Amino acid sequence: MTTGGSRPWPGTADWGGDWVGQTVGELAHLGFELREGGLPGTIPGPRLLVAFRPQPTLEHFDPELVTYWEARDGRGRVAELAPGGEHPVHRSWSWGPIRVTDRVPVSNQFLSFGGTLLVDSVEGPAGATTYAAFVSRAPIVRWAGHSQGVDPLVDEIGAFFARLMVPVDYQEGAEAKIADADPEAVYALFLAHSLERIHRSSRLRDADPQVAGWVQHEGHRLAHDAPAHWADGQELLAWLELG
Repeated sequence: MTTGGSRPWPGTADWGGDWVGQTVGELAHLGFELREGGLPGTIPGPRLLVAFRPQPTLEHFDPELVTYWEARDGRGRVAELAPGGEHPVHRSWSWGPIRVTDRVPVSNQFLSFGGTLLVDSVEGPAGATTYAAFVSRAPIVRWAGHSQGVDPLVDEIGAFFARLMVPVDYQEGAEAKIADADPEAVYALFLAHSLERIHRSSRLRDADPQVAGWVQHEGHRLAHDAPAHWADGQELLAWLELG
């Protein structure tokens, strides 16, 4: 299995080097925004943008904390992002949920396959605003929350992550093997697993033809665009013996 894949992780280069400037513009009146979450394979690709402002705007949503998963020494752990932390940052995050929490507190939650986290700050009249971007080449989907709906894929992805916890909890080396995989390989694992389920059951295909069609389309696209990661996902599927 390859580690890190054949392509560089998404980051500042995918935004022409000015991710902060574009994020400032996109969050001019918002506390967070999910852009192109269901459009993997595009540039810069799915991205969850968050602004930590020095004073609440009371306009949309005023984030004070983001929690997400990261891999350390082959194990997943919850990490936090809050105002006043280190920056600039350019590091990876891992598959699982992302939660954006307001001062009230209420929260909005997302599911993702991992990617690159970018963090930096911009000085303004009221002080420094910290901007964060969770950037991925795999989908980032709305799961639940105070000020958003849910995406059609979220049930399929959430069920897959629940199944993935079985080998993580009980199969020796599974957590480290998945943690070592590129996010696109984890996405390929999801697609390959979903395709097997769809091909085995006409009832699943008929229950939600839109999701079934999307999974089939994405499987073909990823196999063409990222064959090394597609192969890694299939290898992971065989090794994990997911039913």
